[in-house]
Amino acid sequence: MRLYDLRLLQRGVVQCYEGHVNSHTRIQIGVDPSERFVMSGGEDCKLRLWSIKSGELLFEDKFSDSVIFIVCYKTYGHSFKAEEENQYKRD
Repeated sequence: MRLYDLRLLQRGVVQCYEGHVNSHTRIQIGVDPSERFVMSGGEDCKLRLWSIKSGELLFEDKFSDSVIFIVCYKTYGHSFKAEEENQYKRD
């Protein structure tokens, strides 16, 4: 994944987040409320968490047998929720 500043597109990529696996699936990313972390699922069924500022991969785990296509943060604390494809969860 790559981060761009839309105000400065001519400067190119601002930050790269290595390790994300996706060739064609529409997968959303999640940014925590403090804008310190970005999280995404991948076609390899892994969930990854990066530092927005440094691009460092902070967490990676495969805990599903299907693609995690939606991730989101709660508006309080450091909890997150991941949803697997074709499986909808309610809080």
